Amino acid sequence: MELNSIPRLAPGCRLHPTESVLLIPEGTLNLTGPTREILTMLDGTRNVSAVVGDLLHQYEGADEIEVQKDVLDLLNRLQQRGVIRA
Repeated sequence: MELNSIPRLAPGCRLHPTESVLLIPEGTLNLTGPTREILTMLDGTRNVSAVVGDLLHQYEGADEIEVQKDVLDLLNRLQQRGVIRA
């Protein structure tokens, strides 16, 4: 996954409408921190850089390099699990 990648949830995966849980074919994944917020931004049109930019706008004072690293780490882990595709 790179900053210009356009990630989206994999088929069969969706966010629970009211809880911080991702529903996947094998069950559920509990979401912590801003993970749910990040996943809601994966609409198939935004690239990772745009997601990072939105988070930086929302969390003023956050370190851009740290946010990029955290978002890329999260998305790479979820991609390895088959939850998102780019």
